[in-house]
Amino acid sequence: MSSNRRRHVAVLLVGFLAYTIGVWFAAQKQPTGYEISIYRATPIAFWAGVAVAFVTAVLVGLNAPTGTLRNRLALLLGTLVGISMAALPTIRDYYYYGLGDALSYLGWTRMIAEGTMNPVNFLYPGIHSTSVVLTSVTGLAPRRTLQLVMVFFVALYILFTGLCVARLAARSNALAVGVFFALLFLPINNIHTYIFPYPTSAAIFFTPFALYLVLRYLGDDSSLLSVGGRRVLTPLGLLLILAGISAILIHPQSGSNVLFVIAAGFGLQVLAGLYEIWDERRNRASLSTTYGQAGTRYTSHRSLAPQAVVVGLFFALWTPRFDRATGTMGTVVNGLLYGANPADEISTSASSLDAIGSGIGVLFAKIFLVSAVLSVVAGLVMLAALSGRLDDRYPDRNALLRYVTFGFIPVFMLFGIFFVTSVTRQPFRYLGFMMVFVTVLTAVAVSDGVPFGLSLSSDNWRAAVAVVLVLLLIPQALILHQSPHMYKTSDHVPETYMEGHVTTFENRDPSVWFAGPRGGPRRYVDAYYGTTYSDYTPSGEHFPGKEDKIPFSVFGTNTTTHYSHCRYVPLTSRDYEKEIGLYDGFRYSAEDFRNFRQNPDVYRVQSNGDYRLYFVRGEDCLR
Repeated sequence: MSSNRRRHVAVLLVGFLAYTIGVWFAAQKQPTGYEISIYRATPIAFWAGVAVAFVTAVLVGLNAPTGTLRNRLALLLGTLVGISMAALPTIRDYYYYGLGDALSYLGWTRMIAEGTMNPVNFLYPGIHSTSVVLTSVTGLAPRRTLQLVMVFFVALYILFTGLCVARLAARSNALAVGVFFALLFLPINNIHTYIFPYPTSAAIFFTPFALYLVLRYLGDDSSLLSVGGRRVLTPLGLLLILAGISAILIHPQSGSNVLFVIAAGFGLQVLAGLYEIWDERRNRASLSTTYGQAGTRYTSHRSLAPQAVVVGLFFALWTPRFDRATGTMGTVVNGLLYGANPADEISTSASSLDAIGSGIGVLFAKIFLVSAVLSVVAGLVMLAALSGRLDDRYPDRNALLRYVTFGFIPVFMLFGIFFVTSVTRQPFRYLGFMMVFVTVLTAVAVSDGVPFGLSLSSDNWRAAVAVVLVLLLIPQALILHQSPHMYKTSDHVPETYMEGHVTTFENRDPSVWFAGPRGGPRRYVDAYYGTTYSDYTPSGEHFPGKEDKIPFSVFGTNTTTHYSHCRYVPLTSRDYEKEIGLYDGFRYSAEDFRNFRQNPDVYRVQSNGDYRLYFVRGEDCLR
């Protein structure tokens, strides 16, 4: 055994041991109540363990010969680090992870499992139906399987991001570089893409799989069906069609980006074909310098027309059936026609951040600084691909990079359209999808030295890449989960919260309305009864006021005189930690909470420690 091999084996043993110990410590630290920050609540042994494991994986993965066992073990270790960071709430045995939309998704999943909702009548049944299948196979509750489905998509993202880079790059160790850059999780911004059960995130994590199929299909020589001696269907072509349809079923808006990638690739082939015809008429041997020596490669590639047509037809038949999809498009059109001001929401957020002693610039740096820097690198790669400034020694790579660049263009345009029309946080969905391209192209740039002419064959370059990866992972790891670091609370849902709400729902007076700071218990109603867009549950039970927010100026001052109906006001430990601990009483102060509790017309009628229910006697309420 060579000295290098012995060192690699020893380093890997240390890495796997550190990883195992870290995960074990995390699994032993089960939550005893709501955790406002999963970072602070998780034992430091876990963070130390995964840090050591990541460093060892990078060192061995970049230096061990490609394809060797130790190289593959290093990639496995790195992948495990990424999965464990994303799945930390599951490792720590959180009852559920994901407030807000994720609770509504749990409600839809239960409706599908109980047979009260047909997945065909649901806009994005992908992760919900998969969760139901896992529930029927494993016997686990939907709240568990829904979280496991996201872990699967995370693993898929890491694996196929690495494979995309390996398919694109011309030099060795590209797979390792791709895997390690995938661990930065650039698509997650916690503005409109999250690591908890969320169809948008799942569709984005699914994208590298579809992109890899596109890259492999273009040079596919196999055949499932031939007509007149011409191959019209290949195994990879069929799989690409299924992947495109699956992406739409996971989430049509994010999944449609896969369709745009396929259609853009087909568009590039059409342009290349037209240019070739024009070129032949002028008796020229190749395309212009825009396409370099790879000119006719596009017309020799497998046509993406069948995939573009079939996936596009499915999207056209599936999506317009749902009001939510058509409503979003209507909002975009109105924004384009009548104008919108995206700066308004930014200004409001900036004012709130200033009030709690921070600023929009600080928040931007925390969330987007790494993404912005790597976007510049990816942009340089795309400019080099479009301008024909890539190394002519690698014509296959250059041609494929142009496919990726063309696929990026429509997504970037949609990001701009949604931003200009100010459709709430929708642009950040497209930003998350764009980060898939940024991750892949940056990894290709690092692996091949594009466009800087550097190479991983240099020991100094590999060392620099290892250091940069470690430095980039630290700030990215801090924004993977929502936490006070980005002025948000954790999405932890303790069992006491769910149990408290369920007890309230089952023992309430139906004539009493609900209300609460920043909104009523709508999401918990969705999670328990099933999700609807009204005050009525799927079974017909009425929950008036389930979305009502107690105004800032009313809570703790004139709550009882403000409302005419009697009100139930659920309060959780998260409410207090968020408003007092995180926001320092910016909207709801400690005095407001105290005055609310001490009001003689406010009665605490239920408590389990973390959850308390108060009955507010309104002006016209029976006394």
